[in-house]
Amino acid sequence: MKTGDDERTRGTVDAAPLRLDGSQGNWDEIEELWLAGELTDEEFEDHFIDDVIVEDIGEGTDGWEFPGDWYTVELR
Repeated sequence: MKTGDDERTRGTVDAAPLRLDGSQGNWDEIEELWLAGELTDEEFEDHFIDDVIVEDIGEGTDGWEFPGDWYTVELR
């Protein structure tokens, strides 16, 4: 996982996975769009980043990259 100049291996025997709790996030917009049948992949991504991830871990990351062959993000 990479954000800005910080690149780390995550999710191996020696490195903790990236875990997002999501409990501090605001899921209202996502739920409203889902119930209205209007939740697209793009809408979900935008709202998930702004309303769930940022609310969960805070502002200030430089965007995330996953520069490997595969990855898993665990949401609990």
